[in-house]
Amino acid sequence: MYFIDTAYNSIHKHGEELCGDHIEQVNLEDSKILVLADGMGSGVKANILATLTSKIAATMLREGASLDETIDTIVHTLPVCNERHLAYSTFTIIKAYRDGVVYVAEFDNPSVFLLRNGQSVPINKTTRTINDKVILESRFMLDENSLLVAVSDGVIHAGVGHSLSLGWQWKNVNEYLKDFSYKDTTTTTVTANVLEVCQKLYENQAGDDTTVLAVKIREQETINLFSGPPKNPENDYAVIEEILKSEGKVVVCGGTTASVVARILGTEMQVDLETMTPEIPPAGKIDRVELVTEGVLTINKAIELIRHYQTPGFNARAMAALNERNAAAMLAKLLIENCDKLNMWIGQAVNPAHQKNGFPMDFNFKINQLRELGRLVEKMGKEVNFIYI
Repeated sequence: MYFIDTAYNSIHKHGEELCGDHIEQVNLEDSKILVLADGMGSGVKANILATLTSKIAATMLREGASLDETIDTIVHTLPVCNERHLAYSTFTIIKAYRDGVVYVAEFDNPSVFLLRNGQSVPINKTTRTINDKVILESRFMLDENSLLVAVSDGVIHAGVGHSLSLGWQWKNVNEYLKDFSYKDTTTTTVTANVLEVCQKLYENQAGDDTTVLAVKIREQETINLFSGPPKNPENDYAVIEEILKSEGKVVVCGGTTASVVARILGTEMQVDLETMTPEIPPAGKIDRVELVTEGVLTINKAIELIRHYQTPGFNARAMAALNERNAAAMLAKLLIENCDKLNMWIGQAVNPAHQKNGFPMDFNFKINQLRELGRLVEKMGKEVNFIYI
């Protein structure tokens, strides 16, 4: 069974505060349901249409409703546009299963892109008419070298009125995506790169709401984040051995915690001074550990980076910040791109350094900080487990 890796983001139409596209995601035990809806027009009305469409579709499909029932409900629920006397938004529905099977239903959105090992893969589609709406349905398999991308029409129209008279066009986007279909490319990289090209083509004044949704499958990647020594020092060896033997990579946050790990392993921590910044202490290196960072300051900055990443609307600066070479960016990027399951091993020993008068970051602050980090990771559709030691 695979992990279903998804990422999506949008650029608002220039001059609009609200995006007329909306994506809703539902995580099920055996699958994920994703709905990309594009409301008619732009601004508030388009946002309402897209949000209603995506939420209705995702909720009904999650509860086991048929596509016919779902579309019928959408058609009879959406408000009618006074200008065009139509009540709909276009949509793409994707249901991806953990065994690689994918079902797609498309209504008036640009056709989805399917690529594998740098080549475009044709999709066999069947046509159905439901409530006078022509729906294109397809079923196919994904493997670890496959990439599925859905977009709103703002992507294929990128550049109209600016650098390209006819827009970017589907065939050109398809050609661009070929280099991103290989196993090592993350969905975050795909969405960021496509939206960055769209911004340039629109000359930072998007003529339409522009949304990209990328889907890949891969083996589940587990991160064991260890922060704070165990409450009972006698348990140090047993706990650290258990963490190191656990499935996945190990990340150690906190200077005291790193010292304990190094001592148990009979080694020394090496400091990578190239990662030091005025605000963030440097990362360290310990054998058998993927990443070593300082504690509260670095975690707090990583939380800030992840929040910026999750803020609706594509932000090139937020994406660039994740690629900086500092401990907080390295931690945030690892949790965003290379973590499907996060085990947070939270030590309950009180750090004497945090109890000094005037030091604001006490024990409760650290615990709340780690819980917030876990909440943000969970918000990205990843599994999070808290283990108090």
